[in-house]
Amino acid sequence: MAIVGWSGSGQFKDLERTAVAKLGARPKDASRVGDSLVVSAGDPVDVSRRIGLLPGVSWVAVGQTFEGEGGYLKSLVALAERYLSKGKTFRISAHAAGSGMSAGDLVLAGNSEILSSVTGSKVDERNAQVRFRVGVEGKRGVLGAEIRGGPGGTPTGGARVSCLVSGGERSACMAWMSALSGFSIRLVHAWSDDATFRQVAKLYAELSYRMDARSLELVVLRGKGSPWSLLGRWLREEPGAAFAAVKPRDPNLMVKLSEKFPNLSLPMVLVQDDAVSSVYSSLGLPRMPKRASDGEISIEALQAGGEYSVKRFGGTQADQNAVIDAVTGRV
Repeated sequence: MAIVGWSGSGQFKDLERTAVAKLGARPKDASRVGDSLVVSAGDPVDVSRRIGLLPGVSWVAVGQTFEGEGGYLKSLVALAERYLSKGKTFRISAHAAGSGMSAGDLVLAGNSEILSSVTGSKVDERNAQVRFRVGVEGKRGVLGAEIRGGPGGTPTGGARVSCLVSGGERSACMAWMSALSGFSIRLVHAWSDDATFRQVAKLYAELSYRMDARSLELVVLRGKGSPWSLLGRWLREEPGAAFAAVKPRDPNLMVKLSEKFPNLSLPMVLVQDDAVSSVYSSLGLPRMPKRASDGEISIEALQAGGEYSVKRFGGTQADQNAVIDAVTGRV
């Protein structure tokens, strides 16, 4: 079975809800043991592939449940003999609640048992080649060998935020970081050209595979005027919270924006460019050539307003071409 580690942020029930939806599983196929979600249906590798990047997931392991200290050590040896070989290093990470076995007891007993059972194995707390995950709650426990790490963050909790996305790196990173903060995401894009829209469609597609697509929507504005003028009207007409990923050149601009558009925030303003590049690389999106106008924003442009039409797409997992076809009316 697959064992999914919760990051500890937000609510466990939100992780369980989004994981079950993402897997298309039945609620009874997933259960909680401590800070772990045990998924009894489906191949663990497939489970890992489908929800390994879900916000709130700290790690994914393959393993089994057990009861009592005797069951733990027996299961651990069987798992170690499968995943460890002579000369390999390992580490045991444990969590215990409401049990006579503490996390420290689990680690010490487990280390001793593996070292005596797998010849040549070594404990390495910093750079282990194999990491075993143990969770105990009451009399029930779960044990697994980690097969991938997760993004951490906060499971989607339902609050929605509009992310103004241009097709560039900073707005894409902002959207993913917003998802990792537990928000449901509305990507709002003012159409300027085909190339940038294709980037936004790719962003939607990538996020739809990473998170519960029911918490994701794309809104495309098309009309006369600059993209910022269309977005300015959107901000005035939409009362909900909105994020923009720009670096104002005028230090007083943030004060002016907060006065004119109280629902607009600039959460990326202090994020360094190298951090943005790192997050963007992790999204696996193609890079766009930078333009001199990228990231510029002005009160005048936002206040200009402009007539626009709206195309919406969301609530489902889709690839880039499906998003483009739906928004442009080719389907």
